[in-house]
Amino acid sequence: MQETEEEKLEIQQPLEILRSSARRLMDRQIPASSNKLEELYAHIKGAVGDSIDTVSAYVVRSLTMARENLPEGLEEQTLRQAQAAVEEVQNELNDALLQVKETFFSASSFQECEARLPSLALFESRLEGSLLRLEQAVAMAEDPEHFGPPQFVPVPTISDALEALGESLEQIHRHMRDGDKEPLRQALESIRRAEIGLSAALAE
Repeated sequence: MQETEEEKLEIQQPLEILRSSARRLMDRQIPASSNKLEELYAHIKGAVGDSIDTVSAYVVRSLTMARENLPEGLEEQTLRQAQAAVEEVQNELNDALLQVKETFFSASSFQECEARLPSLALFESRLEGSLLRLEQAVAMAEDPEHFGPPQFVPVPTISDALEALGESLEQIHRHMRDGDKEPLRQALESIRRAEIGLSAALAE
């Protein structure tokens, strides 16, 4: 079980790299040059791939080991469900990586990075949600007999999502006007709330 806990910690590594890199970039501890941004993007993309590979390998290994102890047919069904979940997350993250590459990570100056922070915040939110789903896949492999349908957060309304987006824009403008970083943190939270509402509306 210790190995499982270590793997779960590794799953979150892309998010830790993203947040650390974004913080250092906004604090001007690293240059906002095209080459540096390409390097950061490659680092994050590689970490995402490692997390997906880790979960995929764990799902296959743990279910194969448990096969003899599971009811007939259940192990194959659970294995297909877990693998399908990992593949779905992989496709979603590939799409998110492409979008953030074409927006935030295509910047070539600090000013462009600041202007494209909403794109980075949206990617962070999508990444966080996807990594949580990968951890759910690990839980599915650990206890396949008790793995049920995902529990969804109550659906916020579209108007709530619009209100959150409006708040995020106001907070970003406050940062650009005053230079204070606290509005950026508030903007990230607003964007996360907006994405939850929009995603929930799509799922209805």
